[in-house]
Amino acid sequence: MKSFFSKDRMPKPFRKGLAPFIILMLAVPVLWFIVFYVMININSIIMAFRVIDGIGSDGRLEYVWGLGNFKTFFEEFRINLPSGIQVALKNTMKYFCLNFFLIVPATFFVAYFMYKKIAGYKFFRVLFYSPSIISATAMVIMYKNIIGGYGPLYELMEVFGVRLPALLTDSATATPTILVYCVWVGFGVNIVLYQGAMGRIPEDVIEAGKIDGISWWRELFNVVTPMVWPTISTTLIFAMTGLFNSSGPILLFGMDGQFNTTTINYFIYAQVHDASVYNYPAAIGIFFTVVSLPIVFGFRWLMNKVDPDVEY
Repeated sequence: MKSFFSKDRMPKPFRKGLAPFIILMLAVPVLWFIVFYVMININSIIMAFRVIDGIGSDGRLEYVWGLGNFKTFFEEFRINLPSGIQVALKNTMKYFCLNFFLIVPATFFVAYFMYKKIAGYKFFRVLFYSPSIISATAMVIMYKNIIGGYGPLYELMEVFGVRLPALLTDSATATPTILVYCVWVGFGVNIVLYQGAMGRIPEDVIEAGKIDGISWWRELFNVVTPMVWPTISTTLIFAMTGLFNSSGPILLFGMDGQFNTTTINYFIYAQVHDASVYNYPAAIGIFFTVVSLPIVFGFRWLMNKVDPDVEY
């Protein structure tokens, strides 16, 4: 079998310049990878093991090599500060669990019922996908106006004699309120992926199930799920890669980590942006990368193991 890049398959004008063509096509992405991934990450690894030791006679910072940044991380982890790393980890896990255990499964169920063309399914398709095409800033402003003082939700609760507190300025309700927002805007992309996968299922398979008299529940789990499993496993693996990277839109909400809303991503951002500290957040990033890698690869292996043998 001839290779795709075989000279016999190339037009004559391109045969002599095949090698330069391939080199030029690969040069840009390889250079991009080296500059923007390899060099940046190598620098981050180096910074993680450097600790500031003082200011030299020339006015420049002096460093010593060691595990001081990691020691600081573990010491700070023991202290439960409102904007500390412990609170950041708890909130990150909340966002991850919300996406992995609620949004992804719920999106799959919604996509199935749209695939079955329930009444008004076109309207619901637009309704669920619209947050993905509307500016995130606009969505946050809309949401804040809905839940804010004298907004629609506030007025509705007043009818029932319930006075809503300031949801975004209370440590007990700020993060849950943002989590609700994430559910509101989190259905769009996966619905398109799942519907696309379900749309490729042969009609003969669905018709055979109807003839056998299977319920919608069995059709969903015994027919549809195995046949779209590659798409499901891919979205679950992508969700798992956000184990320690999950972060709500706290910058868009203007929270700045206040009211116990900080996450790991924001904690690192605040260290760099607000405090101009680079070595310590680099150590935090390396620590969570080392912890997450075996988890992600183990989960990927598990997804491949349970992959049903279905071809169509």
